[in-house]
Amino acid sequence: MNGDILRAYISVDLEGLPGVVSTTMLSPWSSQFSLASKIATRLVNTVVDELYGNGFTEILVADSHGLMTNINYLELDSRVDVIQGYPRPFSMVSGLTREYSAVFFIGYHSAAGTMHGVLEHTYSGRVFSEIRVNDIRASEFLINSLYAGELGVPVAMLAGDEYLRKEVEMYLPWTVFIPLKKGVSRFAAYYPSLEKAERALREGVKEACSKHRNGGLRVFQLEKPYRVELVFRESLVADVLEAWDIMERVNAYTVRFSAESARKMLGVIELAAFVGSAIDYFRANIK
Repeated sequence: MNGDILRAYISVDLEGLPGVVSTTMLSPWSSQFSLASKIATRLVNTVVDELYGNGFTEILVADSHGLMTNINYLELDSRVDVIQGYPRPFSMVSGLTREYSAVFFIGYHSAAGTMHGVLEHTYSGRVFSEIRVNDIRASEFLINSLYAGELGVPVAMLAGDEYLRKEVEMYLPWTVFIPLKKGVSRFAAYYPSLEKAERALREGVKEACSKHRNGGLRVFQLEKPYRVELVFRESLVADVLEAWDIMERVNAYTVRFSAESARKMLGVIELAAFVGSAIDYFRANIK
């Protein structure tokens, strides 16, 4: 790879952004979605601008919430490429390859089961009440970081819910953490003004880029095979997935499987989420 090329991958969620606290902001048919879209686009552009100012030459932005069409394409910095739309393979890290130098997670929220976590969930709040990896209650941040780590790409920065700080300190202490909000309840949070959030993101990007230049970043790994437990909100999902030969039934709501790679783990989680969503639709439409 050309030594003059530095590629950054930015994965952007909504629930960890300041100004986003209500379900009225989370989907295109919600009454306040346009506000969340404006916030996301503005903060992504801030990160992008700072990355270019710190030596990165190519940037891919992965729109990674819900239907994954949240960023306003018309207002997005014209220097970047973007991946949008759902479903897509490997969800929030789709398109990430070994060619990238660093990953930046923006707007990430806390894991399902986090007390006071704003809009807390892991991949699908409708399907999963918790996901555990090697006995760790895992967030999307942790699992996506494992996926990046297997590609040899370090996570340079995480910006989002304050309740992710402990995960960073415990498992990825080299990653720059920028808190953008702190939960009061599932639907309430403290957060700074948008201008303050922008300044914090710019400082975070500068620090992360400095670490990258000085060799201060590492890739994230856990012991393999990964031992994964999926705890569902509806026992019928476990009833259906019990027939899948990779699954071991643990109790009414939980199945367990092993994965030799984060790629396989994330793929299985995605399929389980699809099954759970289909069952939720089935139950809601029984006449």
